Amino acid sequence: MPTLEQDRDFLQAGIDELEEYLKSSVLFWKLSPAHGLLPQLTIGGLLLAAARVRGSSSSPAEVRSVEEALQQMDIVRCRWQSAWERKVGQEVHARHGLWMNYLQDYQQAPGNFAGMYTQEVRWRVMLQLLSGENFQPGYRGVDLTSLDDILRRYFLPGPFTWEPHLQKTFSSQLYWYLYGRLKKS
Repeated sequence: MPTLEQDRDFLQAGIDELEEYLKSSVLFWKLSPAHGLLPQLTIGGLLLAAARVRGSSSSPAEVRSVEEALQQMDIVRCRWQSAWERKVGQEVHARHGLWMNYLQDYQQAPGNFAGMYTQEVRWRVMLQLLSGENFQPGYRGVDLTSLDDILRRYFLPGPFTWEPHLQKTFSSQLYWYLYGRLKKS
């Protein structure tokens, strides 16, 4: 998982280039080299970084800085709402495919893939975050029921799988799949 500093850098770089990204036809946007080596920009990645940074902010100055960045993001989102929703729709299908592929790989070789759960579960978290981002009439997203059923079959409830300070950001009721791990066999 990225560090808090990497999440902050990604969040700011993503917001800086968000309008250009939304106007483009690409789903995975390569951020400018001026921002250093950061992951490609997507709305799901931006929402995840925002949630992680928000959950990690402790001082009033940090909280204020995060809120200002999120206000900038909201301004761009409102200005380019249709483009935002179009990207969300594309990304939901891409992340759904990545999550489905991971679960299929796990089912075929649990011992090889169980240890990757902490990293791979970010696809499921992104799907949750993206689920509230498309308000176009008739938009249906993807049905996660069958994938969640597969996950529940192999899931061992337990401690929070990510950094402990993020627990307050990702509740056990909504993000139940972050509270445990997969069986190794």
